[in-house]
Amino acid sequence: MPEQRIEQLFLVPGSTKAEVAAWGAAVLEFAAYFPGVFISHDYADALRPEFERITIVEPDSWPDDLWTMIKQNPRQLVVEKLNAPTPEVLAEILHVRVYYGLRFGFQTEYDWKQQWPPGVSLIGLHGRSDGNLHGVDYDIVQKARIETIKLTSHAEPSTLERLRAINPGLFIIVRPILNFNNDGRAHRIGPQEFFDATANDLQRLFDYDPNIQYVEVHNEPNLVIEGLGGWWTNGKEFSAWFDEVVRLYRERWPAKKYGFPGLSPGSNMNNVRQAMRQFLGEAALAAARADWIAVHGYWISEREMTEPIHGFTWQLYRQFFPDKLLFITEFGNPAQPKQLVAEQYSRYYGILRHVAGLGGAVSYVVSTSNSYESPRWAWRDENGQDVGIAAEVGLRRYIR
Repeated sequence: MPEQRIEQLFLVPGSTKAEVAAWGAAVLEFAAYFPGVFISHDYADALRPEFERITIVEPDSWPDDLWTMIKQNPRQLVVEKLNAPTPEVLAEILHVRVYYGLRFGFQTEYDWKQQWPPGVSLIGLHGRSDGNLHGVDYDIVQKARIETIKLTSHAEPSTLERLRAINPGLFIIVRPILNFNNDGRAHRIGPQEFFDATANDLQRLFDYDPNIQYVEVHNEPNLVIEGLGGWWTNGKEFSAWFDEVVRLYRERWPAKKYGFPGLSPGSNMNNVRQAMRQFLGEAALAAARADWIAVHGYWISEREMTEPIHGFTWQLYRQFFPDKLLFITEFGNPAQPKQLVAEQYSRYYGILRHVAGLGGAVSYVVSTSNSYESPRWAWRDENGQDVGIAAEVGLRRYIR
């Protein structure tokens, strides 16, 4: 049965003719399959009377005039905002629509009931960089009633044993760890080298506890000290690195769940960081292929806690990946007094508890011997002094 003809305007972005051509090419398969699709970069076409539907790619990139024209149009237009950070990602999205014959995508919100239902975003805490917890770190875990913990692959079975004694059902995320920092520059570490350097540590943990399933593959790759400028210089090159590492891991452990790593939030900083949104856009296909996606979020004021560019970066990710399980694998406020921070963390966990498709949130970090990092992030200092966060979180004031 032939597809019903619907007059649909597809507005594609681009600042040069070459960019517009690349975006337009991403729509060609879709336009060939569904009758009535008109591809344009001229938003004045939104005024043309024949169009019933308008799809606007990368809605934040268009001028206010477009939205004014749509609001003032006497006709009732159906407008779709389609987030796709690169032409390649747009082509992938539209290919799925063509494959399923769904011209306007899935018209209902993604159903998380089977994969990860709402109301169970786990309350988490990050371990130490050496993997193991020390001394009264465990008291903090117990006092806060921690439900998930993120460990590096250097963790020993003794750490897992003590954690399981506190909470037998503890959900554990593991990050394979390798030093990419070469005195402020990036070590050039290839996928095979990364696999070879981390496989034995992972195998040791899996042998001790087969229930460990979730692996976050690397950490903040948009930072120079985490590899940017070495094997990869942008998100697209990192995608190839990530895909190959995951392939190697899957060959050895096919049943594990491999996560795209959390990125350092923020804008471009020369010789330090590539902007999170730019890097994520370039690496979006690799993220979409991962089993789950890690998110990092930080803030330094009350207002920033729930802003999408600070504490709520997960909202930006959800725009691009509506059907992907997200884990906030690092979050925190390094600036304000600990009493305020404790109350914020308690509310933060409580808010996220009701977000569908969010697996959990992991505060950074339980404790650290670094004299600069400890007063900014830690839940206790190296003398064993509890700063008050754990007790507040353990009260569950904002969780029914």
